[in-house]
Amino acid sequence: MPQTVLAQATVYRCTAPDGGIEFRQHPCAGQDREREIEIRDNTTGWVPPAPAPRAAEKTKRKPRSRSATDHADRNADRCWQKRQQLQRVDNELRAGYKPARGERLKRRRREYEAYLNHYCR
Repeated sequence: MPQTVLAQATVYRCTAPDGGIEFRQHPCAGQDREREIEIRDNTTGWVPPAPAPRAAEKTKRKPRSRSATDHADRNADRCWQKRQQLQRVDNELRAGYKPARGERLKRRRREYEAYLNHYCR
């Protein structure tokens, strides 16, 4: 452990004739009353903590295993969202569209239907 050097400073407490008090690094001037104050920096015995481990040294946590119900719930939510998206596309197709927009809507509808047929029963 490296040795610490005790820091020491001298501060002057100056009292002016009107009663005002100032603390200075240099002696008081003129008619001010002066009192020298010695300040010592004592060590406290505090020791800094050890450095944190590096990324390579950290232990990796295992990913939480998901239960079958969590997986089923998430799958059900995705299927519901795809059904909602498919419904919006069908509504837009029924409302009328320009030819270029119609091709994009039909392609999107095919993608949603393929997803539903593959993942949702």
